[in-house]
Amino acid sequence: MSEKLRTEFNQWALDGRGAAMESHHLPFVESVIEMMAIEPRDRCLEVGCGEGWASRLLAQQVPEGSVVGLDVSDEMVRNARAKSAACENLMLIQAEAEDIPWQDGFFSKVLCVESFYYYEDPEKALREIYRVMSPGGSVWIVNHLSKENELSLRWVQELKVPVQLLSVEEYGALFERCGYSGFTHRMIPDRSPLPEDYRDASFPDPGDLRRFRELGALLLSARKPDQ
Repeated sequence: MSEKLRTEFNQWALDGRGAAMESHHLPFVESVIEMMAIEPRDRCLEVGCGEGWASRLLAQQVPEGSVVGLDVSDEMVRNARAKSAACENLMLIQAEAEDIPWQDGFFSKVLCVESFYYYEDPEKALREIYRVMSPGGSVWIVNHLSKENELSLRWVQELKVPVQLLSVEEYGALFERCGYSGFTHRMIPDRSPLPEDYRDASFPDPGDLRRFRELGALLLSARKPDQ
C-alpha cells in the first residue's frame, strides 16, 4: 500500500478536508451519476471514495443492489463508515486501486471521482478495475485536475503527493491497452453560482473561477466487452 498517499489523505481527513469534497464536486458528479444509467440491481464500486458521499448517492440508486467504496486512507474510511451507518447496502473498505480485494467480474458500474491521477501506477489500477468489472460493465472516471482544464494545473504545486496527468489521447491508449472498448470523453461544466462571500486562495480572481467551472471536469468512460 502507498504509505505516502495513505499518510497524506489521513491528514486531509483529520483537517476536515474530506468533508469539503462533497460541496466542491457534487454539482458535476450528480450529472455523471445520471449518465451512468444505474439500474436498481447494479453492483457498484467507487474507487477512491474518501468520506463516502458519492458512494451514498450510488447506494440510493441501487435499492436491490450493492455498493462498495474503497479508499487508501483508513481515516477517510473511518469517517465514511460513521456517516454511512444508515446505508445497509454500502460497504466501505481500506484498499488501494492497484490491488482491489474483490472477486473477478463482480461490479456492473465503477465510479472514480477526483482520485485517478493520484494512483502511482494508473495502468495497474485500470487493469484491476477491469478485472473486478462484469462483462458489459462500465467505468466512469472524473478528473477536475486535468490537462484539458489548464486552470486546474495551478493546484499541482500545492499538492504534497505526485500526480499522474495524462492527456485524453494518452488515456485513450491506456484504456485500449487494458482491454476496454467504447472509450469516450467529454468535459462536464460546473454551473453552480459563486457564493456571495466568495473567497478562494486558488482562484483569487472570481473571473478565473468562473472560467475554471465553465471548462469543467474531464469525464472518461469505457466498457468491458461482453464475453
